[in-house]
Amino acid sequence: MSASVGNKCLLDSDGASGYSGIEEHSTPFHSFLEHATTYTFPVVFLLNLYWSTARLYELEWLWMLAIAIPLGLVASDLVTGILHWIPDTYGSEHTPVLGQSVVKSFRLHHLYPRDICIHNLVTTLGNSCIIAVPTLSFSLYLISRMPESRWLAVGVACLSVLAFGTVLTNLFHKWAHQENPAVIVGWLQRARLVLEPEHHDLHHTDPFNQHYCITNGWLNPVLDRIGFFRKIEAGLRLFGIEPTDDQEGRDDREG
Repeated sequence: MSASVGNKCLLDSDGASGYSGIEEHSTPFHSFLEHATTYTFPVVFLLNLYWSTARLYELEWLWMLAIAIPLGLVASDLVTGILHWIPDTYGSEHTPVLGQSVVKSFRLHHLYPRDICIHNLVTTLGNSCIIAVPTLSFSLYLISRMPESRWLAVGVACLSVLAFGTVLTNLFHKWAHQENPAVIVGWLQRARLVLEPEHHDLHHTDPFNQHYCITNGWLNPVLDRIGFFRKIEAGLRLFGIEPTDDQEGRDDREG
């Protein structure tokens, strides 16, 4: 594996590039969804943000943005942490529907963390946009039904920030694996506004069971300290739902 494959990919300490050399391609339908929703997302995001901001301004509640914005960013960190933890912990490449498209890619990322460095923008953001665009479209529908609701305006502002952070999470994740990110990216990382590389490195330390949140990582110290995900796993065991066996997970990462 050549270190030159993929712009700005890091060399691991053992000299391996961390790049699998495997070119992955979406199915035509999935590729269509990725492209269509990636291009649509800025439109529905800005419509939601504009309406909520304008409505809050009319109501003289614009100060609520000081609550909605950080709340949305924290919620995004939590959502991405949960969505990260699930395929890291449950299922295998043989799981119906999500095995090949979601679970296997998460497991392989632990073995080849630099693959994300060479993903184009649509590949990086597409899967998140497939979820975010219908959600924000439904939000626009609610706006049309309840245009006078002040609390809906607050909720839409918070949802817009949450969607923005969630969609851009894999871009932040990609930056955390780059060797020489842009100056502005480095500043954002040092300010902990986006995922910081050394912070994320803890997730890529065996047994890969901590620091799941990857928008900005703000919640990781708290969730790890209280054993948030371990407690959920313990609760799920009561219903007979067990985490993936270590060997099976290893086979997925190597297969």
